[in-house]
Amino acid sequence: MKVKIIISIIVIFALGFIGFRVLKVQSPEIEEAQLVIKVVKPGDRQITMPPFVEHPSETGTETQQEETNIRSPEIGTSSVPENVPTVQSEDAEIREFQAWLSSVLEQEANDPVEETEQMDLNAEDNEIDYDLERSVIKSVIQEQWGNGLETYDIQGYMSAIWEDDFFYISDMGTPDNPDDDIIFRGGPQEREGTLKVFDATQNIELNLYKNGDIEFLSDTLAMADYDYDLRLDLKQGGQSNPSGRMVFILELRENGEWRILEWYDYATPGP
Repeated sequence: MKVKIIISIIVIFALGFIGFRVLKVQSPEIEEAQLVIKVVKPGDRQITMPPFVEHPSETGTETQQEETNIRSPEIGTSSVPENVPTVQSEDAEIREFQAWLSSVLEQEANDPVEETEQMDLNAEDNEIDYDLERSVIKSVIQEQWGNGLETYDIQGYMSAIWEDDFFYISDMGTPDNPDDDIIFRGGPQEREGTLKVFDATQNIELNLYKNGDIEFLSDTLAMADYDYDLRLDLKQGGQSNPSGRMVFILELRENGEWRILEWYDYATPGP
């Protein structure tokens, strides 16, 4: 009887020791799994899809898609900034993003992408109707912002802008000289500057020419690219005719409105 008891105790200890060893071996895997679950959610202002890059064919294999990603630096996407700057960003960060945009615009001008390809860029199975959102964004720029400027309607003009986080930057037609860049931060500064334009002019005529399709940098950020020429008839006589290319970054907020958040002005050098 005693022998049976001793044997039972030994068996219990042996099973306990084996169980401990098994748990010890598996515990790193459990810890690793827990670490994998901790995923950092990207910020709303992070670029999730570079603009002006041809979307890989949906019928292509995984290998072809990987090869496309490997070849992407050859088409100028290796220098894409991780995030879109904000009004709180340093001037240098804003200028860096402005320089990246300038290089993208130059690349697009030299190697244009068909509009149908750009539309397919964001064609994914999700709930966002990109065609509808593009239509709304176009209305914000051309009807609210553009018409507000031409009709001296400061309320209509500012209704197209997120005043709290808005900023404007112009290279003043000298892209190689950042020292003369102008940066306006916040809606009040933009409102004041626009009112000064209204006071100094008796007629404003704005012509916008859309370059390609509106691109989505994320679900809540979009980029619209236009050529422009502006005719300002001055009250004191004479005329001013600035022109160039402008890029708008628009943001969609919880109330469902798209508005201009950032305005990059690439002015044509003067005579």
